[in-house]
Amino acid sequence: MQDPEPYLRNQKIEVPCVVYPKKMARIDSSNRRRLGHDLFYFSTAQAMSQFDRDPLKYVKTLSDPVSSDRFKVSHASPREEYKSRMYYFTSEGTRATFDTDREKYRDRRAAVMLEDME
Repeated sequence: MQDPEPYLRNQKIEVPCVVYPKKMARIDSSNRRRLGHDLFYFSTAQAMSQFDRDPLKYVKTLSDPVSSDRFKVSHASPREEYKSRMYYFTSEGTRATFDTDREKYRDRRAAVMLEDME
């Protein structure tokens, strides 16, 4: 999977910092985090560190990696870590499906998005 940063910079797309929404995030791969298929960028290393302590404090919705449905995430949401990335699910059923072929679902949505950008 290609990193989206060159595309975002080329298109002059700006995104707010998820921790400090009044500040613009730096679009840089060293300044982002992934939760499942969703990307989050930060204005500072301190903001990224705050996010790392409790991401769900700053994230309200995520994409289920199996169904691609957006859902309101909570600490009670089914979740699983795979290859150093945390994935959250709409249900135990989609989490179980993820377990059947983790590689298939690992970057599914991101890969489709990048194909659309080309």
